[in-house]
Amino acid sequence: MQLRKLCTFPPRNQVMRDGIVLPLLGLALLSACAQTPPRGPVPNVTLVVLPKPPDGHVGAVMVRPLDGGKPLLVDKPYVEASLRDTKTVRTASIDPKKVDEAFGKTLVALPAQPKSFLVYFVEGTEELKPDAKRAIDGVIAEIAVRPAPEIAVIGYTDFVGGDQYNDALSVQRALRVRDLLVKRGIPAKMIQATGRGKREPLVPTSDDVAEPRNRRVEIIVR
Repeated sequence: MQLRKLCTFPPRNQVMRDGIVLPLLGLALLSACAQTPPRGPVPNVTLVVLPKPPDGHVGAVMVRPLDGGKPLLVDKPYVEASLRDTKTVRTASIDPKKVDEAFGKTLVALPAQPKSFLVYFVEGTEELKPDAKRAIDGVIAEIAVRPAPEIAVIGYTDFVGGDQYNDALSVQRALRVRDLLVKRGIPAKMIQATGRGKREPLVPTSDDVAEPRNRRVEIIVR
């Protein structure tokens, strides 16, 4: 069967953060990504191939027949989904070598997945914990290998204090990390700094619990 078109989807963290129902991770190869109706009785109008990414996670995509048949979730590596008629989706394994032969150069040229780093803070302050330097060094190294990097710096707090206080503290922490990156030579225009306060804790707790893992800044390099 001929592979026709390459489509890519957001990584898992971006999908979950944006709240969009899209493939979870990785990439998919589809011959009908734009969902253009076929002209005439064309067999095998849809082909989906889900290569297994290097980190071991597997992507997923929902294949929906054109005429309201039962949709099928494809979430295994190197599986094709073919629309044999307008209502029935069938799946079969596909040889990874065929994928490499057809799209090897394209897959290699795809942008690297975003990489995330965490630094932690002393309770109630924007003072970084001593081990933050190692994470910052990792950020600088990751930026250096990307041709056009973008950096998101997102501050968080624990559940001690009110919403307004923690919103402001989370922004202060993000700005503190941004300033450190700028001092290390990263242009400020490449860095987007925001604060999320108590939202999206790493460790859910009740109010007034000073969980140290929630007092953090996440640095995402794309």
